[in-house]
Parts: sequence; structure tokens; C-alpha cells
Amino acid sequence: MNKIETLHLENGLTIYLYPDSRRHSTFFQFITLFGGEMKDFQYQQKEYHFQDGIAHILEHYLVECNEEGNFIELLGKKQMNTNASTYINMTRFYFETVEDVSYGIQTLLDGIYHVSFKEEALEKLKNPIYQEIRGKMNNRFYHNSLLTFQNLFHSISFRSVGGSLEEVEKVTIDDLQVCYDAFYRPNNQMIFIAGNYNRDEVLTVIQDFYKKMSFDTSPVTLLSPNEPAAVVKEKDILYFPTPLEHVDITYKVDIHSMDSKEQLKLDFYLGCFYNSFFGMVSPLYQKMVEEKVISNSIHCSETRVGDYLLISIGGYTHNAKVFQEEILKAIQEMDFFDEESFELDKKSSMVRVLLRDENIMNMIMPFVENVITYHYPYLDSVQDIEHLNFEEFTSMIRRLDFSHYTIVTIKEKESSS
Repeated sequence: MNKIETLHLENGLTIYLYPDSRRHSTFFQFITLFGGEMKDFQYQQKEYHFQDGIAHILEHYLVECNEEGNFIELLGKKQMNTNASTYINMTRFYFETVEDVSYGIQTLLDGIYHVSFKEEALEKLKNPIYQEIRGKMNNRFYHNSLLTFQNLFHSISFRSVGGSLEEVEKVTIDDLQVCYDAFYRPNNQMIFIAGNYNRDEVLTVIQDFYKKMSFDTSPVTLLSPNEPAAVVKEKDILYFPTPLEHVDITYKVDIHSMDSKEQLKLDFYLGCFYNSFFGMVSPLYQKMVEEKVISNSIHCSETRVGDYLLISIGGYTHNAKVFQEEILKAIQEMDFFDEESFELDKKSSMVRVLLRDENIMNMIMPFVENVITYHYPYLDSVQDIEHLNFEEFTSMIRRLDFSHYTIVTIKEKESSS
């Protein structure tokens, strides 16, 4: 397996290089550490508190309203697979191509850094964003997510990456300018290049580009509210058209005391936890199917917001009351740890690590996740998984505090007639 090379430019930009001459294509990814939750910060001796959606709007503005033209369209004309997206903790712009790598890099960087902020351009840009938000209005899980975050957090105001119609409407061009100046600077950015490319050529393109640029170096401090562990509300009902009632139990788990390596291990162990406790071969799943509480899978997922890991367990159910009771009981008693299932999960993970070498995106994205989420600039290996063990798995899961949670039930509104 090729070694990933790390370079740091004098301006603070970090570049990760993963050359692989076996590939036909090159994957280039540009990341700014500015995402949906990063809307409260101090910059140039002033505090700013923005609404949800501002990072997402800025992403659209850079793509569509820069001085060079819509660079996704420009790259698309060269048959490059390209896009941009905003997450909770970052914004990324990328392309994949089999040729014209240098052109792709120059075009993408030109678009991101050659931008002027004009009110009329922003107002025009808002219309497709409004349509994007309206498109979610018929999605029950979108509303479920908003209600869940509302019930979980006292001080953290984050609800969604995209924001609401009202929040988007309030964004001004000055807001975008401040966020751009504060976060779109090399010491807050990373470039990942993987695949078949000329190392010296792409580095020359990048270095020559930044030689012409100057950036504000004023410090930016993210403001973290003092968020208590307790939730705002433990139970709620979302009345929305649904084929069956749907229950979602979201645990608010404080992980601030875990270091980055522990959190990285936890990421793997949570997958084993979900399979052992709620997977299709788990005793709990089998029991609820036999008792006709559920007829489909139990979904499990996690999201990181601030110092909290939000662990969600839910599904469609024929009996919401029993479903809730069984999940809560399973978490409280912690009786479903299964060493045989754990070892099978390890073997499956090793196979996935070996197979991801077949696809450059599958190879580099876990590395990106390690760098940004866990500050761990290494790619997981088969040996890393081999070192994980059942005793540590059970101990780490049992250490988590599952005492704070909210339950949202989606159900049809009862007829008044």
C-alpha cells in the first residue's frame, strides 16, 4: 500500500499526496474547515453569531458567483466528475479526472479565491437554495431531525446544515464576506490528491498559485457554548404522514474526555455494538420480529455535534410503546455483547479495507475522515483492526453515558371527526 505524503506550505496549507500509478484517474479534494455548526466565532476582536445555513450558502456562492465562472460547469465540460458539499464540520470541493489535472486544480482554486461579494448576486443565488429547502418539506425524517436537535440542546443552536427559509433569507452579503475572510484561508484548509498524477507538476501548480496570494492572519476562535448533558425534552410527537409509526431514540453522549485515538476506536466499536444489539441476527431484533413489533430493520447511526456524540436508534413499528421499552431496556442492561459477532465484524472490516484499494474514492475518504474528525493523519490498516479486542469493545461501550436521550415518534394526526 502506498504511503500518504504530508506537506505543509509556509502559508499554513496542508497537502496530502497519495500517488498510485495503477489508477487511470486522479481524485482532487479541497477542504475548508468551515461547516454547519461553526457559526459562532470571534474574529478581529469581534464576536459573530450567525444562523444555520451560512456555510452552505457560502459554498454555493463560491461555486456559482465567483469571478471566473461556475467552476463545476467549467470542469464538467472537461468530462470531470465534480461537485461541492457542506457538512457539519467542513465544506469540500472536488473533482475526479483522467486528464487535465493541472487545469482542474487551477480552475477550482481560481473559483474559490477569485471572488467578489455583491448583494445582487447573493439575492439571485438564494432562489435555488429556497427550492432545495422546500424540497425537504415532504420528508418526515428532515422534520424528525430538526425536532430531535431542538429537544437535545439548550445552548447549542445548530439544527441543520442548510438552514430554514427564514434563516437563509436573513443572510447578507456582509455575513458571507466575514465568514469567507475568517475561514477561507490556507491555515484552515487542506488539499488531498490521490491517484495517477505527476507529483512535481501538481505541486508546482499549487505553490505557484499561492505565491500570488496574501491572506489575513488574524486568529479565529470558535465559541463553544456551555452545553449541559441533560436534554431539553425527553419525549415528543411529530404528526406527519407515515405508513407506520416511526420511533427514533437519540442518546446525547458526552465524549469530550476521550482523546482522538479513543474516539477513532469508538467509531469502529459502535458498528460492532449496533450489530450485536440491533442487527438482523441479534436476539432483540429476532424477538421483536417474532412478536410483530417490527417487520423491517432497526436503523442505527451517530452524529457529532460539539462535545457530544448523538447515537440514534429507531425504526418503523407496529407497537411504538413496546419498541421504545425494548430499546431502552437493551441499552440500560447491556446484555447483548457477543464475542462471536464481534470477531465476524472484525473479519468483515478487514475485507472492506482490502477491497477499498479497488476504488480511489473508497481509499481516500476514510483517510479524510481520520484527518478531519480524529486529527489522525493515517489510513486504517488491517493490522489496526486486528489489534482491536472484545474486552476493550465492551469496556468502551459500557463507559458511555446513555442516561440522556430524547424520543421522537412520527405518527399520523388523529382525525377530529
